[in-house]
Amino acid sequence: MKSSKKSVLTSFLVPALVAIPLLVKKGIAQTTTTYQEKELPVLPTLDQQPDLTGLWYHINEKQVSLANTEFERLRAEYPAWRAPKDVITELDRINGRLKAAASAPAESPKNSNTAPLSAKPLSKPKQPTAEFLLEQFAQLNPAARQKTSENKLAQLGNLANTVGRSDFHLLIGWTSVDKGLFNQAIEQFNNALNTTTLQVERESAQQGLQRITTTRVQQALAAKNITLLKQYIGEGQKQELEQNKALAREIVLGSAWEYFDEKDYTYAHTLFSLLQHHEGQYISLTAQNLNDEAFELACSINTEVFLRRCADGLAERQASLYSQGAFQDSVNAGKQLQQIRPLTLEEYALLGWAAREYQDVNTATDAFSYALSKDPENTIYANELVKLHSGNEDKLSELAAEFSAVKAIQQQQITQTAWPRKQFLLAYLNGDNRSTTAQTKDALQVVYGVNTRSRSGLVGLGRFDVNSHYIGVGSEFNDWLWQVTFDYKQFYSGAPFVGDWFGDQQLSALNNTTSRPDFSGITGFEDTGIRAEASYQQEDYNFYVNLEYGMFDQPVDAALTGQVSLTKFLDKTTLAATAFRLPKQDSLLSNTGTFNNRHTDGWGYVLEDGVRVLAAHAVAPKWSVAGTAQVSRLTGDRVIDNNALAVRMDVSYDLASQVSPKLDYWRVGPFISYNGYDNNVSGFTYGNGGYFSPSMFLSVGAYSELLTLEAQQWQVRLRTTLAVSRVEQDDDLRFPLNDFALNDEDLVTTLGEDNNTGLSGNIMAEGQYRLSDNWIVAGYMGKSFAVEFEDFEAGIQIRWRAGKGNGVTSDELILSSPRLSGFAL
Repeated sequence: MKSSKKSVLTSFLVPALVAIPLLVKKGIAQTTTTYQEKELPVLPTLDQQPDLTGLWYHINEKQVSLANTEFERLRAEYPAWRAPKDVITELDRINGRLKAAASAPAESPKNSNTAPLSAKPLSKPKQPTAEFLLEQFAQLNPAARQKTSENKLAQLGNLANTVGRSDFHLLIGWTSVDKGLFNQAIEQFNNALNTTTLQVERESAQQGLQRITTTRVQQALAAKNITLLKQYIGEGQKQELEQNKALAREIVLGSAWEYFDEKDYTYAHTLFSLLQHHEGQYISLTAQNLNDEAFELACSINTEVFLRRCADGLAERQASLYSQGAFQDSVNAGKQLQQIRPLTLEEYALLGWAAREYQDVNTATDAFSYALSKDPENTIYANELVKLHSGNEDKLSELAAEFSAVKAIQQQQITQTAWPRKQFLLAYLNGDNRSTTAQTKDALQVVYGVNTRSRSGLVGLGRFDVNSHYIGVGSEFNDWLWQVTFDYKQFYSGAPFVGDWFGDQQLSALNNTTSRPDFSGITGFEDTGIRAEASYQQEDYNFYVNLEYGMFDQPVDAALTGQVSLTKFLDKTTLAATAFRLPKQDSLLSNTGTFNNRHTDGWGYVLEDGVRVLAAHAVAPKWSVAGTAQVSRLTGDRVIDNNALAVRMDVSYDLASQVSPKLDYWRVGPFISYNGYDNNVSGFTYGNGGYFSPSMFLSVGAYSELLTLEAQQWQVRLRTTLAVSRVEQDDDLRFPLNDFALNDEDLVTTLGEDNNTGLSGNIMAEGQYRLSDNWIVAGYMGKSFAVEFEDFEAGIQIRWRAGKGNGVTSDELILSSPRLSGFAL
């Protein structure tokens, strides 16, 4: 049986082993070479006898030249080898040295390693066996075997499966390959692998399977049959199958690169995708300008090369999406890029700008903060941080403390608005050059001043004169400007005439021969007081507060007075409000209180508690409108309570630029004002407060106010008004408080009704002059007149302040103090 098997092997094994597939794109190619050319590893026997398989193949195939060459090669390689007689006989026969039919070859000796059946004619049994039929088929030449029908070949395959010999499996397998019956061939080659113990047979079977794989894959590639290609390159379950799958993948990969070289990028990408060959997929996508798909692929692969490509794609996307206005997507791309590698300075800035566009303040802040930390002098990044937190002073202060560029921009922005708003303290504290050059706001300051006021009204006690001396000291602390002032005041009021009602009695003549009244009350006194004030300015508001106590020894016990003011600045609108409690400074009676004629009781000292508000709006360049309103309640000791309302509307036009470059502003325009009180308590009897309190005081007129430039050595402000006024005073009771009525007639006796129309107006001039670095002198003078009274006031002040300066600003004009002007402007 061994001899028979070897004979079959020599008939088909060597052709099988030398059938090498050529990987040819879009086609099938096959070639056959000799056993020697293939140089398959056939080992010599243990007794140093050569393998005669190839030699017998050439003899059986009558390849004379090749047989002789192989024989000589064996003799040269194995000098001690003695060729078997049957080999010598067959060589002689094919070389013509013997006749083919002269004699039959002798049996191989026991030590011969092969014995060809083709040299021994088969004796046909009466009932042929499976082995006989298969050996008979093996002795056919390749051309005859290839002409065998498919049905007969299938029958022979079944016989081979029955016999279970690996050489028969290989015989049927290779014949099936030649006929294109790949499924049958695969079955036979797998059976050969399962039955053989010889390496040469195993290699033949494997090469057969590889040949089938190569052919099938090339056919599927040519037909672009993706379904079959998926099947061929799928995972195998056996080692042999896995080897074929690997071969299929190599073939597909080679074809994919060939298609790519021929610019068939679509099909090349399909093949690369089948193989999950990431590099091929990426470059075939980019070759088709499918950048989005290439980007998604790169970001799905966690390798250094593809992460770098993903990062490059994200950087491009970040910039592209921003330019397209897709700001949130641009931010997302930047954040994804940040997870792969650190952002560049420009990428951080782009992240910040995109986040700013859709109000992601935290992301924008982090981005610009990092960018600014790397480039501290970059004003663009700093400006973005300032704009992001323009309404958050705490955050701006934090950023300003961290970044000097932010602090510089913040200060510059503040001073740009602070200067036109007359917030000179704020401008100074933020380093504005005009303010710091003009004055040293945060230095110690000492002031001394003298004021006088003379009010002429009705005869008698309608006159009221006040002279004040004061000295104050102040400075700046924690951005607050403060000052404490000590006052010394002298009050004087005219004496009443005979017949005047004063307190609870009507004054009579001292004697019948003179008109001097029998009056023993006070017409004046002097006293002291103390007051303190503080102001604070921020970018969009001003705050002011003052408290005053005095005079200490006035006829009616003094009370704590003062006011609180707040001003809010908007883009084109200014809003201000003041809450106050102040003495009514119309007469000695209303301002400090006085005694009755008998010096037994004091009354008066009218305190006015109220709120005043202001709103000013710029309606156009140089044009503005403003409105003020005040509501208050007046109370005093033994004085009837009263309510008051005051409103005023102004329209103004600034013509400074048309007049002189030395003017800061010159506002002119019309106004209308109204004052009214519930009760007329102008008299001097008990229950009356001694202050001008008409039921209506209406004025319609025009006003003008100009101011010279700021930060100069000197400065002047002029204000004037002129109006037509209508005064109406009701016929109120002489004794509004019934407790002081002398008799029944006093309960109904009135002061008399008074109505009048006339001109009213005022003029006020004030100014200041810097004498040196430390000394400034300031003063004011004004005159007012109305239907019922006249008023004159003047004052002078000298200030000493440490530090240096070469100019003055309008916030330090005497009447600009919120304590006197009524608003923290």
